[in-house]
Amino acid sequence: MSLKTIASQFVELRNQGKTFGVMHATYAPDIVSIEASGEQTAGKTPVIQKSEHWQANNTIGGEKVLGPFFNGPNQFAVHFTFEVTPKASGQRITLEEVGVYTVKNDQITREQFFYDGEH
Repeated sequence: MSLKTIASQFVELRNQGKTFGVMHATYAPDIVSIEASGEQTAGKTPVIQKSEHWQANNTIGGEKVLGPFFNGPNQFAVHFTFEVTPKASGQRITLEEVGVYTVKNDQITREQFFYDGEH
């Protein structure tokens, strides 16, 4: 599978609300996820669990994914916009972030996030 195919599938499935489906289908067993804070999570199961935990603590009112945008032979980026209501506050907010993904052997091996503002 080409980088373009993987990246396009990623964006399409995310826009269909199939967040965890795309993670299971495209993440490598040894993926590393890096948040803007510098916090790192390694391994497919822990990375997916991190996202499940985030979703369990927030009500997602909408998600829009733009891209993919390409960098060299093995990276793509996407722009996320989330409409989120944190369960702790109950106040709806808009979150924007950029995710940069590295692909090797037809799997995503690294994701790194850049946030708009503080989180």
